[in-house]
Amino acid sequence: MTYALASLVGLTLLLCGSVAALADLARERQPRLRPEAGMALTGAVWIVQAPVNRWFVNGEPVTRARLPGLLASQPASTEIHFLPAATLPLGQVSRSLTLLRTMSSRPVVLALPEKGP
Repeated sequence: MTYALASLVGLTLLLCGSVAALADLARERQPRLRPEAGMALTGAVWIVQAPVNRWFVNGEPVTRARLPGLLASQPASTEIHFLPAATLPLGQVSRSLTLLRTMSSRPVVLALPEKGP
């Protein structure tokens, strides 16, 4: 009788876990906020910092030395968004945001992906 009871409990737990996982799989997935490579964004510049000090502007890789020139060449109505990689430490994100704000004459907005429910 104990083997039958243990089997029934195991089957019940497996069924409950499957039902709980099914609800998570059926939920609509939200994409992360990130600029697509080569995507022309009208009126906005997306600056992405990846690990190992790699930078991208609107999906195109750039060196850190080119950033001041690119920011200076943007029209006054351009919005500048900074999207750091999720793996960067908070201190590095803060230093990079400060650096970008000193390079640009316009405000630089920190853009973070929305966290799902």
